[in-house]
Amino acid sequence: MLDQVLIFVIGIIVSAFGTLVGFGGGIFMVPILIIFFQYSIENAIGATLASLLPASLISSFFNYREKNIDYLVATLIQVPAIAGTITGAFLVAFMPVLEMQFFFAFFVIALSIYLLSTRKSPAQSPKKSTMYRLRRMPTTFIRRNRHKKVAYRLNGGIIGLFGYLSGCIAGLFGVGGGFLQTPFMIRVFRMPPQIATSTSLFILIITSFSGLVSHYLLGHVIWLKTMPLMAAFAIGAAYGKVLRHRRTKLPGTEIMIGVGLFLAGIGLILNILIRSNYFQQLVK
Repeated sequence: MLDQVLIFVIGIIVSAFGTLVGFGGGIFMVPILIIFFQYSIENAIGATLASLLPASLISSFFNYREKNIDYLVATLIQVPAIAGTITGAFLVAFMPVLEMQFFFAFFVIALSIYLLSTRKSPAQSPKKSTMYRLRRMPTTFIRRNRHKKVAYRLNGGIIGLFGYLSGCIAGLFGVGGGFLQTPFMIRVFRMPPQIATSTSLFILIITSFSGLVSHYLLGHVIWLKTMPLMAAFAIGAAYGKVLRHRRTKLPGTEIMIGVGLFLAGIGLILNILIRSNYFQQLVK
């Protein structure tokens, strides 16, 4: 009973933070359930995916009302991501996955340090920057959010390529690519942080639902253990929206994303160690 109370409280915290940064929080919750609460890998993933669905639905409902979701960007990322996931799952049989997983985890940590260290650096001349050139390649167009009175330049080809690569990461490493989507949208295409995080959480509806169905059919979702965590994530998502509206009491979005990426990198390393033979033997 004490374990369920602790999981409930931790779930609220993780979901609220995930709502603020647009990651969802799954990459943090899985290793917590395995290491501290002795969940099996399969049950931890199944419970987390089930919990992400109501959380992402609640967040997206509020974001829909506030006109913060860019549905075109979500489609351009998610459709090729499906093909990328299949490719990544296929490549598992041909590539040194363990070494690549560690490399990718340290890459995510390095990216977090880069984001935190460059957020106040002097801006480069726009016409000389690489990002400026990327945003003006063929298949470039301008998106306008009339409700928020903002506009930003996008490149359909690069967004599609990123969606495919994030899908490959998901299939190859067994993790979601959501923690990369938000910083990509903010840094590369200068999307407003609120629209980027809202769009990423909307994409999470599709990925969490498909993952939940798959793990449910495989028997990895134990509802007695999962329902409290689902309730916690739903409450955390609503609380995260309240916190977002009180921005004077919170650090900047890019700071939270940088911290979130650092924690995601640590979570990746923990996931790799958990899946290793040494950890399995230690548990037994």
